Amino acid sequence: LKIALKGIKTEKEAPKSKKSDVCSLCRNCRLLFEPLTMLCSGNCGMQKIRRNANYYTDRNKQNFWCERCYGGLKETDPIQLDDGKETKKKLLVKLKNDFTPEEIWIQCEECKSWAHQICALFNPKQASKVAFTCPKCYLKEDLKRKGCNVSNALCGARELPKCKLSDGIEEGLAKALLKAYKQVAIERDCTVSQVEKAENLIVRVVLNLQKKHKVREEMMARYANKHYPSYFPVKTKCIFLFQSIHGVDVLLFGMYVYEYGDECPAPNRRRVYISYLDSVRYLEPSCYRTLVYQTIIVEYLRFVRSRGYHTAHIWSCPPSKGDEYIFYCHPPQQLTPRDDMLCAWYLETLNAAKNEGVVLETRTLYDEYFKNDGIDPKTGEAFDPTSLPYFDGDYIPGEIENIIKDLNKSESSRVVTKCKASNLKSAATSQRKEGKRLGTRSNPGELVNQGRDKVMIRLDLVLSRMKQNFIVAQLLSDEFIEAVENSEAVSAWMERTPRNFNKKQKGKNPSILHYTGDYSESGYHLFDNKIDTSLTEAGTLPETIGNTEDFDPLMEQECLDTRLQFLNYCQKNNFQFDELRRAKFSTMMLLCHLHNPKIELEHKIKIHLEVVAHAATCTGPPLCTSSNCLRMKQLFDHVKGCDITYKRGCKICTRLFMLLTKHARDCDSPRSCAIPFCDRIRERNICLLKQQQLIDDRRRNAQNNRHRPENISC
Repeated sequence: LKIALKGIKTEKEAPKSKKSDVCSLCRNCRLLFEPLTMLCSGNCGMQKIRRNANYYTDRNKQNFWCERCYGGLKETDPIQLDDGKETKKKLLVKLKNDFTPEEIWIQCEECKSWAHQICALFNPKQASKVAFTCPKCYLKEDLKRKGCNVSNALCGARELPKCKLSDGIEEGLAKALLKAYKQVAIERDCTVSQVEKAENLIVRVVLNLQKKHKVREEMMARYANKHYPSYFPVKTKCIFLFQSIHGVDVLLFGMYVYEYGDECPAPNRRRVYISYLDSVRYLEPSCYRTLVYQTIIVEYLRFVRSRGYHTAHIWSCPPSKGDEYIFYCHPPQQLTPRDDMLCAWYLETLNAAKNEGVVLETRTLYDEYFKNDGIDPKTGEAFDPTSLPYFDGDYIPGEIENIIKDLNKSESSRVVTKCKASNLKSAATSQRKEGKRLGTRSNPGELVNQGRDKVMIRLDLVLSRMKQNFIVAQLLSDEFIEAVENSEAVSAWMERTPRNFNKKQKGKNPSILHYTGDYSESGYHLFDNKIDTSLTEAGTLPETIGNTEDFDPLMEQECLDTRLQFLNYCQKNNFQFDELRRAKFSTMMLLCHLHNPKIELEHKIKIHLEVVAHAATCTGPPLCTSSNCLRMKQLFDHVKGCDITYKRGCKICTRLFMLLTKHARDCDSPRSCAIPFCDRIRERNICLLKQQQLIDDRRRNAQNNRHRPENISC
């Protein structure tokens, strides 16, 4: 009732202007966006700022602090902002979180009628170049005679650059849909041409970025003596699915994946991690929605398997209430799947991959590393956290950090207690006699799990309640995986797949997996890395394993670097997907951004980076006569004194900051870097990384809360 009265009050208070009239296209009045989700940048860990609560922000409204975190700020300490700049507490502005943005109105130049910008699909970036003319006026004969440009040809999703991955997924998607059409035709006793089809589906890879996934502090400090790597090289990809609905492209599905190639050290070598999936339910016809989304995953696994990746990992975790993964504002009628439903959906997808011969076996992470008290059956030694795959944004890294922090606190408190107890004891106290009963304080004997890592013991207790949520899909043979884990060179490995492999068979034959007799007598042939022509003729097909090299070009988009950056990009620009018309507009604006890429060839980028590094340390004429050096120094001076900056669209600043951002991402200078703005960009990247980790921790904590014993019993 309060919400209804508030809405009525808001309508009464609305100004009676032309903008409050009815839209000439949708016949609605004022339409409001979803209020902006504000996350606190203080010590509360990216918690949401409540609606109608007071908060503090900087003058550019980029960072926000709740009242509690603002009270903890010190007047003298500088405050680091997301863009690398600094501010002080006294410069922060107090505001109230009660603002609700309204959809923008535009006026037709011909009939002077008003319409929502979203309904008209009018790009505001072209407002200064092109006058808006409503669709009704376009259809009038007199305007056509005047030579009015009826169609402004916009580049759609189909015009985005293709790659091998997108082509492979589209090809597999077409085959799966054709098979489904034939099945429907048989069930309905009609021809395939009479079956309703899911047409105009477009798959594109919009991000292909090489990054360094750094190991978090507690993990690095505890296991540095085991030569654990400080970072893992990884390639991040974002895959989007579009469909042309009513002649307009609509973004329907998104997937972020992480690929750890052959150059990556153990335990991540040749593994892929499917990080985030998200969708909106606008696919037409809706009966093919599940098939289309699952086929995209299957075809992606087929593609990475052909490149030499042996295992795929999935963390099944539905979003908490009020949280979004990739798309901002889902349709209200679209329900969030329960935990068990999402796990079943992933297992159904992997079963389809088994039937296609893509996946050999599915199991859980718990069964692989924690079963049988965490003992490695091959070596007889206990697994430790350095044996676990360490993926960006996964549950395991965050939980390990939390466990190590708790252990450090308990160990430090135990040391203090022992010191106090030892001071109270008398030096002349006689040594206690050893008891006869094992397992007591006086005679501990061989205690259970003493050889097992404490972090693994605690992780075992946590994961045992949620085994089904951490899915492992094996893509290649056990022998190949063992060779990879032993750091062997496997570039020339020949994988053997049975020629008479039954695609309807789910996974590998259990008799092959668990057979202990002589394989030569049983008729089965294991996968082997040695070529044997007799075995090949007898019934196996040799398959060359790829070296995980990616031949698709690198594609970098700052707004898509992570799913959090894309979500923030949509939130700041009110690109919502809760209605079809808004999904069309949001997709149109995203495609407009993607079709104006600031991408250069990789070899040109290297040359430009070399010029940047030279110009940053060069003293200039007369010692240096290079024209490129002089030009780069002029660019440095321009950026330092530019009033427009790259944020407001200065092309010179934008081009230079792209090079500086790429340099800062790979810069390992322990001290201040000589290249301008490198330190500031690195500080900004650290802030963004911490924000991402805090968001991941929220997701992990929500998973833990769902699987607490009291919640499970309820």
